[in-house]
Amino acid sequence: MSNLDELSSSPQAALEPQDEVRIVGQYYDDKTARLVRKYGPGPRIHYHVGYYPSSESPLNAHDATPDAIRRSIRLHQEGLLRYAAKIWGAEHRLSGRVLDVGCGLGGGSLFWAQEYGADVTAVTNAPEHAPIVDGFARECGVGGNVRTLVCDAMHLPLDGSYDAAVAIESSGYFNRPLWFERLARVLRPGGSVCIEEVFLTRPHGADVWAEYFYTKPATVLDYAEAAQSAGFELVDDVDATSETLPFWEESAAWTKAVLDSDSGLSAVDRRQLRISLMANQALGAEWQSGGLRLGFLRFELK
Repeated sequence: MSNLDELSSSPQAALEPQDEVRIVGQYYDDKTARLVRKYGPGPRIHYHVGYYPSSESPLNAHDATPDAIRRSIRLHQEGLLRYAAKIWGAEHRLSGRVLDVGCGLGGGSLFWAQEYGADVTAVTNAPEHAPIVDGFARECGVGGNVRTLVCDAMHLPLDGSYDAAVAIESSGYFNRPLWFERLARVLRPGGSVCIEEVFLTRPHGADVWAEYFYTKPATVLDYAEAAQSAGFELVDDVDATSETLPFWEESAAWTKAVLDSDSGLSAVDRRQLRISLMANQALGAEWQSGGLRLGFLRFELK
């Protein structure tokens, strides 16, 4: 038996599924202004970690301004999508009809549309985000290629055959068996499910991640079993834990720089930033401890 066989997913919250969806949607609606401040101004705003090649000299974030740190974070967030595109063969797998499931503020949806000409359905359960994504798509000139859909990922409408589904740090919120079953009904045969996510490698290894983001990390084996039951096969599994670790140093450094430089922050804003700083530092430690991994998975529908 492998170590993965011995692990179980994080405990499910004692909530009805519809309540979980509502709470997560409200959580991201409430964070909108803070996300734009840290990762904006847009139009391609990403809410996920960045990819830092080992050959690259890191930014001296401790001596940098908030704007300089934000630029570096955004550069490396885009770098993560470019790395994913290379792994997943985006030029032929993500250039047709694509579901971006858990699209955030639409940065990935715009990326696939602009860089690869994809026709993207951007799926979110945060109602406030939909008009923002629509506006950013028009600003980028891809309003005809990106449409937003506010719905639960487990209830994707059966309105046609998609070539691929992408989930960038969003699948941890989903009921995996139900999600893969639904994807099997909306993807064409041979279609891909492309996932970038944080995965458990030992019990409690991703507790900070789970508690801070209200998510439920699982093992790669959990994903593979759910996917196989729905008719999918795991064809790519790439680890990028070490290449994403510097994100937490930069993220914490940005928060500290804002706290040190912005005297106009309200008491509430300062409290939220201090919580964020502690969480980012803890997440960096979680990354280093080996209790989780960040990976890129691709499944194909048989």
